[in-house]
Amino acid sequence: MGSAVRIPLLFACLAVAGRAATATYQAAIAPVLERSCVKCHGPEKQKAGLRLDSHAAVLRGSKDGLVVNPGDPEESEIVRRIGLSPGDDDLMPSGDRPPLSQAEIATIRAWIASGAPEIAPFDTAVGAPRGGPAPAAPDYRPRLARAEALAGSLGVTLLPRSRVPTDGLVLRTAGAPARCDDAVLAKLAPFGDLIVEAELARTRLTDKGLQTLGAWANLQRLDLTRTAVTTGGVSSLASLRRLEALNLTETRVSEGVQELSARLPKVRRIWAFEGP
Repeated sequence: MGSAVRIPLLFACLAVAGRAATATYQAAIAPVLERSCVKCHGPEKQKAGLRLDSHAAVLRGSKDGLVVNPGDPEESEIVRRIGLSPGDDDLMPSGDRPPLSQAEIATIRAWIASGAPEIAPFDTAVGAPRGGPAPAAPDYRPRLARAEALAGSLGVTLLPRSRVPTDGLVLRTAGAPARCDDAVLAKLAPFGDLIVEAELARTRLTDKGLQTLGAWANLQRLDLTRTAVTTGGVSSLASLRRLEALNLTETRVSEGVQELSARLPKVRRIWAFEGP
């Protein structure tokens, strides 16, 4: 891509619908972290260099980077970790401590969506439509076993994004990206409506595979880093009304980011870095 494309295009959009009681970090967030997280991430022990016993420490993050991205819960590692399925090695809290409740997770998400303030109150309904969040996909439970079995036979992984059965599935290929190609995606098509995230970086995907992805109506996040997709092929994604984030780093997409955003008006974030 052109040398001017150095930074991702970010379209920030936050839907605020409905209102609930306001809360503060000290009243709503600190008690949850103290009860569930500080044993492993506090004064006595700091797994991964992370402390969660103060507002400043939470925003400082771990040795691997930030865990809270103020204003963007979807890009916050702590949200990903507390929402994982039971038994996942990355689930927080770990060990024998019970997982956070859906209400606690929703409050943490709302706090982050509000900018992760320390003193100012935040609206506990921020980012949540009236009546609760809309389903991301159909209930995966009736088809999960078959989906996981098929994915395993194809050398890829399908797993729930969270414990919520309507939160959808994540397609992962990082363990062996060369095993995933257009044919594999075609075979996964019967479960395409359940897939909300597809991590396809470094796979053998081409524009033909993008035609398959274009029918996965609930896809929200798509990583195509270092694949052979082209500008023309990306047009197949224009029908994805729920696609929010698209990574095209080191691909054969030749348009500038502004032009590409016009072709994919539903996408809120596009990453289009050049290679080294």
